[in-house]
Amino acid sequence: MVRLLSLVLAAYCYLQPALVRADDTAKQLTGSWKLTAWTIQIIGGELTEPMGHDPKGRAVFTPDGHVAFIIVAGNRKPAANDAESAALLKSLLAYTGPFTIEGDKFTTKVDISWNELLTGQDQVRFFKLEGDKLSLRTAEQVSAVYPGKKVVGMLTWEREH
Repeated sequence: MVRLLSLVLAAYCYLQPALVRADDTAKQLTGSWKLTAWTIQIIGGELTEPMGHDPKGRAVFTPDGHVAFIIVAGNRKPAANDAESAALLKSLLAYTGPFTIEGDKFTTKVDISWNELLTGQDQVRFFKLEGDKLSLRTAEQVSAVYPGKKVVGMLTWEREH
């Protein structure tokens, strides 16, 4: 029994600093972030800007551990018919959900999405936080923007004050 308690105490002492660091990072992320750039590298292909040169976007991290992302193309115009309405949907990306942090890995468990294929799925990103700049990178994955292609995405955000 003493060995078991010692093992539990040792595991707690080992894991506790990592949990505190993840909690501190989550607190540093809390607030509103403005998208400054989004590129997608198509594996075996070109570097693209899926929402154009000047995309608009916001990420909002809440103190209770939820995040909401919305990204749109910078050149959107109001729709005048069904075809234009459908085109607007293709220039939109949005999802929300609770998030967790492990080291430099940021995972959102998607609970609401513009693309129902993502609802209930995990969106894994790798991040780097430097002051008021947040960089997110995807792992190599099948693209929701370029169906059938594998990609790596990179998003850059600035904290809004």
